[in-house]
This record gives sequence, structure tokens and C-alpha cells, in this order.
Amino acid sequence: MIPALLLAAALNTALSAAPALMVSVRPPPGVGFNARSPSLITVQAGTYRQQFPLTGVPDPTYPDAFRAVRPLSVRLPAHVRGSVTLHARLFLCDRVNGLCSVHEQTRRVTLKAGLTVPVAVQVTGER
Repeated sequence: MIPALLLAAALNTALSAAPALMVSVRPPPGVGFNARSPSLITVQAGTYRQQFPLTGVPDPTYPDAFRAVRPLSVRLPAHVRGSVTLHARLFLCDRVNGLCSVHEQTRRVTLKAGLTVPVAVQVTGER
């Protein structure tokens, strides 16, 4: 029975030491996200590389668009440490000008064991 308790404690410690990211994406006013094209966040650290699709809040006036994307919570494996590269590839639609475009942004983020690091991706008005 004691070995099972030790294993459970070790697993809880390993999970709590795993780094995490909380990614939020903010577009400028009048800009939404194309719901038909997958906006992605890619996280890379050494040989570890993972893509995460963004999900959105539907826009009732534009059925093919999200008015906003939900924050993305990414729990990374415990062996991923130090700096990671976060790459955002966003498919945006400007409702004022009726144009859609792709916006890409790359960030370096330093992970902290057991902590969630917030990352805000701010899309500029220039597209």
C-alpha cells in the first residue's frame, strides 16, 4: 500500500512541476477570425513541437467568422524547460474593409517549472 501512495505523490509532484502557457489573442476592433481556416499556435522547444488550434466564439452577424478566440491553455511535458518559441498563425477578416489576411507572429517565452506563464498575442491594426 505504501508504494502506491508514493507513486501517487510522485505523479502529483511531476504534474505540478510541468510548465504551462496561457495564450490569449486580441485583434483590433472590427477584425474577426476566419472560422473556415484554422488559426494555430505552435509551441517549439528543441525537438518538442506541438500545434494547437484556436477555438472561437461565433459571430452572429458573420457565420464564417469568430468574433474572438478563446484563451488557450497549454500544459507542456515536464522535460520541456527554459525558452520556448511560440508561433501564431492567424486567419483574420477585417469587417470594415471586407478583406481577409494571414497574420503571423513569433515570441520567445521563458518557462517556469510548475507555473503558468501568460502570453498575450496582440494583433496590430496593420494587416
